[in-house]
Amino acid sequence: MNYPIRRLAVAALAIMLFPRVRANAQASPSYSFGASAGLAVPVSDLSNFTSSGYTVGVSLGMHQPLVPLGFRIEGSFTEFPWSGSSDIKHRIYGLSVDGLYNLGTPSANGGLYLTGGVGYFGWKDTDIFDAGTTWDFGLNAGLGYYLPLSGFAVTFEARYRNVFSSTNQAMFPITVGVTF
Repeated sequence: MNYPIRRLAVAALAIMLFPRVRANAQASPSYSFGASAGLAVPVSDLSNFTSSGYTVGVSLGMHQPLVPLGFRIEGSFTEFPWSGSSDIKHRIYGLSVDGLYNLGTPSANGGLYLTGGVGYFGWKDTDIFDAGTTWDFGLNAGLGYYLPLSGFAVTFEARYRNVFSSTNQAMFPITVGVTF
């Protein structure tokens, strides 16, 4: 991992793990762990040589009560089959720092939120030669819905993710997740 990404990851962890202390008494931040999986639909240049695939992810989040903005660090893995080939797969690994903004007042029925952030993504094609991994920056933005249940929440998200590489690797991951 190169230095700018390492610095970004360390800064994001510091922000999440060491929230700013205030003089007045307020509720402590809540931390969450989540996992998600779903469909990934390629668009743009990526759709020229791959078909729809799948994506999985894990996340570590932080949210301050009574504040609509939260943050999370997310690791993801996405795999697309090559069009016309069952042996070759296009794989994208990612680490991103995302903000989450609640739309409206949270309730027992859940609520909508906006999400978006920046990430660092590695990608490669697997075949008999198994080429090396190429790393590039990317952005993502989307809309989600969370449904709080007893001790956990179920999330539904649709995003647009774009990895800036020599071939534009844009996709729409649509996921269902669980957050504790």
